Amino acid sequence: MVYLMHLSTKYINRSPVSSIVTDRFSCRVAIVLSGIFFIIGYLGTAFATNVRVAILTCGIIGGIGAGLGCNASLVVIGFNFDKRRDLALGISLSGVGTGVFVLAPLMQATRDYYGSIGFFVILAAMSANIVTCGMLCFPSQMERHAKSERNRDRLRSKLSSNNNHFFAVIRTYVSVLANRGVILMCSSFFIYSIGSFLVYLHLPHYIESKGHSGAQAAFLVALIGIISAVSRILTGLVANTHRIDNVIIYSVSIAIFGSATLVYPFIADNYSGHVIYVCFVGLFYGCCYVVSAGVHVNFVGINYISSAVGLQFFCGGAGGIIGPVFAGVLVDQGGTYNQSIIVAACCLLISSILGAVLLCIPKPAIIKDAPSDKCKTDGDECETTFDLNDDDNKRL
Repeated sequence: MVYLMHLSTKYINRSPVSSIVTDRFSCRVAIVLSGIFFIIGYLGTAFATNVRVAILTCGIIGGIGAGLGCNASLVVIGFNFDKRRDLALGISLSGVGTGVFVLAPLMQATRDYYGSIGFFVILAAMSANIVTCGMLCFPSQMERHAKSERNRDRLRSKLSSNNNHFFAVIRTYVSVLANRGVILMCSSFFIYSIGSFLVYLHLPHYIESKGHSGAQAAFLVALIGIISAVSRILTGLVANTHRIDNVIIYSVSIAIFGSATLVYPFIADNYSGHVIYVCFVGLFYGCCYVVSAGVHVNFVGINYISSAVGLQFFCGGAGGIIGPVFAGVLVDQGGTYNQSIIVAACCLLISSILGAVLLCIPKPAIIKDAPSDKCKTDGDECETTFDLNDDDNKRL
């Protein structure tokens, strides 16, 4: 329950809080605040007297920290890389899979040796490194220019809203959300999160229900992590060639993940079937995360990438809440794990179809706004050209 609240708060927080902090201040501030929230949350959990307190400290406070850091760490890469942005995202996101593979058994050993209090104190100490890493994320020229462009647009919106800053911020989000590409990405990721959370929630129990041990189930989950680390780097390499549209990578990877999930119940009687499935999950589960930012850049430009990514993961958080709750109700009402897995597969395939529809939406003709060619050294002024004849671009 605490972990579910932590994960859901993480995704939901990535839009209203993280994007506002990133846009108002910088990615650097958001990442540093992320580390501080983690420290407070884990230290509070170490001395929590009951589950309700743990839900507040680890679930909500720690989830806010996760949301701040995850969104800003993706956006800061977009602001520092232009030609090799997808590759940089793939390399950075590979750390998620590596962490699952390496830290999962290490953290279990730490908890067994030091107990719950020592475990969360050590997590708080490790989280302090996020503050150090965040301090190194100095705003780039592209980030400073994007901020000045947003401030300019917000000033116009503020003047038309009778100097109300709150409504100016809301109008910014509404303008981004009104973009058809962002709407489809949010809808696709909402359904994708329902399916993927269903898989992750029931996978260890499903493996054990087939007669395998908990250690074997834990190994397979860890195997997903290490395969996913390699897969995300390879996805970044493929996307960086620009020979395949990011939308195709996004949609096809989810389709393969969904197809493998649909077949999974029919091959799950043997351990080899579980191994084959987790290999497919590891290869294709994280691909959509690598190319999501690149897809949004095509529709809203780099200036509003934080808002677009934040809205997408906000919808993912909502799906992450609905998915496990639905799965629990399904099993409690006499359903089976097989039925839960099939429902997850259907959600993933629907998400893939919604992603593929993005190919039918014309992209705004946004000329590169890389500061290396057009921006002055201080990053405050930059010549950026937009195709103002495009309806979606007019909104921004």
